[in-house]
Amino acid sequence: MSSKPERAEPQVPDEVQVPKDLAEQVIRGDIQLSQFLGLSRERLYEYAAAGHGMLQAGRTRLALDIFEGLVAAAPKDPVFLTQLGATYLTLERLDDAFGAYDRALKLLGTHVDALVGRGEVHLRRGNIPEGLRDLSRAIECDPGLEKRSTQRARSTLLGLKKQADQIKAARPGSTSRK
Repeated sequence: MSSKPERAEPQVPDEVQVPKDLAEQVIRGDIQLSQFLGLSRERLYEYAAAGHGMLQAGRTRLALDIFEGLVAAAPKDPVFLTQLGATYLTLERLDDAFGAYDRALKLLGTHVDALVGRGEVHLRRGNIPEGLRDLSRAIECDPGLEKRSTQRARSTLLGLKKQADQIKAARPGSTSRK
């Protein structure tokens, strides 16, 4: 006879009953999976904060799992798409990052973090005019540079301008301004 107390096995129903109309609403896209599961917006954002912390701590794979789950649960939330894009960008998955940022911007065209992220992807791909457009648009949306992403966009734009001025000044026959 064992001195360990016996644990009761959890009771799992043979079949989970889901109301047909609710399941159809999820399938049609009338409601998001998060609503179907009863997850509040606050709870989702708690998960997002944890994912952001993981990303900042260098635990990129775990952050990826969190943000992919959040996008699956709430595919119409541009914040989750943008964070997923940032995670993909950290992993150098440029196509995936671009897609996530682009989807976020289709939902909210003025999402500053998504504009900066997509702009950075454009620049990495060599699509300079598109990148400059996105970075400039982000600054227009946050002219006080309150977000770190717009501060980064401004620094990038100033750096690119400085490089362009140096190239222009180095050309034969150009006059330097003093």
